Amino acid sequence: MRTVVASHQLLAMGLELESLSVENGHVSICAGSGARRCICPVCGGGSSRVHSRYLRTVSDLPWHGICVTFKIGARRFFCDESSCERKIFCERLPDVSARARKTMRLEEALLAIALELGGRAGARLALELGIVAARDTLLKRIKGSSVPEVGRVRVLGVDDFAFKKGSTYGTILVNLEDRRVVDLLPERSQESLVAWFRSHPGAGVEVATRDRSNIYREGLAKGAPGATHVADRWHLLHNLTLTLEEYLLQKRPVLCRAAAPDAEPEEKGDAEDFASGPIMPNRPRTHDRKIEEAARKRHERLVEQWRNIRRLYLAGADLRDICRQLGISARTVYRYKDLTEPPPPRPAYKRRASVLDPYVPYLVKRWQEGCHNGKRLYREIREQGYTNSEEICARFTAQLRRAEARGKPVSSVPRARQGSVAGLSPSAKNVAALFMRHEEKLTEEQEAYLGRVCEADEALADTRRLTQEFAEMVRKLEGEDLDGWLKDAEESRSTAIRSFAAGLRKDLDAVRAGLTQKWSNGPVEGFVHKLKLLKRQGYGRASFELLRARMLAA
Repeated sequence: MRTVVASHQLLAMGLELESLSVENGHVSICAGSGARRCICPVCGGGSSRVHSRYLRTVSDLPWHGICVTFKIGARRFFCDESSCERKIFCERLPDVSARARKTMRLEEALLAIALELGGRAGARLALELGIVAARDTLLKRIKGSSVPEVGRVRVLGVDDFAFKKGSTYGTILVNLEDRRVVDLLPERSQESLVAWFRSHPGAGVEVATRDRSNIYREGLAKGAPGATHVADRWHLLHNLTLTLEEYLLQKRPVLCRAAAPDAEPEEKGDAEDFASGPIMPNRPRTHDRKIEEAARKRHERLVEQWRNIRRLYLAGADLRDICRQLGISARTVYRYKDLTEPPPPRPAYKRRASVLDPYVPYLVKRWQEGCHNGKRLYREIREQGYTNSEEICARFTAQLRRAEARGKPVSSVPRARQGSVAGLSPSAKNVAALFMRHEEKLTEEQEAYLGRVCEADEALADTRRLTQEFAEMVRKLEGEDLDGWLKDAEESRSTAIRSFAAGLRKDLDAVRAGLTQKWSNGPVEGFVHKLKLLKRQGYGRASFELLRARMLAA
């Protein structure tokens, strides 16, 4: 259906269309003002005496990708107010700022493009839409845009973000009720946070969520002394997980014995029969040797690092000196400084469980009966309910064919890795994850493994029980049980749980509020992810002012 558009709908109110021409892909519109009197911008008095006329050229939004230019016949007027300091003033045009070369709606479109995409990408999009704008022009519009007022912030979320991870950090402030960013601070310091509160006395913060760092705890205590501090629940569980990993690293012999109570050493020949490699049996297979060599070199580096850490630690060196001298993180030093024996090597790679495993006994049986046709074997297991690809079955028959070419009987089925227990050599990280997991989400194998671990060491049994109780308190917001849990933790045989409980005591009110109130730093973490996206759109070269303007307007 054809729509008829009146001429006054194409122009701003107060302008009258005089002519329209299209030349060389460019639309030129001549218009004039129909007002007889104009208002002086200084004194506000009206005047109808025309001093002179001049032509203003103003760009507007494109029409279907075609550039549009207004040529407006503007006027200058005499001011009739004798007390006014301005004797001659220019006519103010609707939707066009004074001395501007673009209409307000074009300025708003450019600002929206710049805020979403930045300079270079925004300039490319504007050109596709028919708007000519350089990247520097877009960046100037971002820096010149107005920053929204802070207003009242009853619930404030505080967290840090990295300009360069491990080096320089800033602070992000979020209004958790309105789900919007309040401000960005260029530093992660107590002083900058206190200064922000002093410059915004009307914020009126009543509740502040944060992690458990001393910087934000002391900064909020000084800047908003009447606010209730709420420790973030995710950070509580994360801190507990890190504590468990450090503790379980010292219990590695117990973890390994529980993983394989009746394990027998594997024969190397059986492992090689089903190792990865090419289908053709006569081709040399170097993939496994490369993996083993890389694992051996990595273990040698870890042992050398452990020796250096222990040597400096026993000599009385400070933690920061060890980190600086060896070029490693503090977490690595904490991980190895108390180990009396070098870290053990990681076990050889074992393949994961396969969708073909339920049908492997049948395939081995048919192979031993003399059926060596891979396609036929695939059709037979399809009839038994196998629904996956033929390629998986072809790989397995190739393994059988390699074993037969070496003259070895097919006497065993390839064993898959034992789930999250990580085979016969579980890591502290994997076991810590099992300690933290919902008990109803554990498999039978994982439950049996954790049962053997707890039977072998009473301290580990206390660790798992108290870990599950604390995680349940966090998930169900049962902060009223915190005092009882802390008492049990301080009397337990687990040094990790006692250390974690001592840390909670230092920030007890915030932890109790975190286990009771609904507020958390989850929305703040979401805005941190958005901030990372904006930072990467600028290829890491955006100044703090530009990043702050884009984030506050996003």
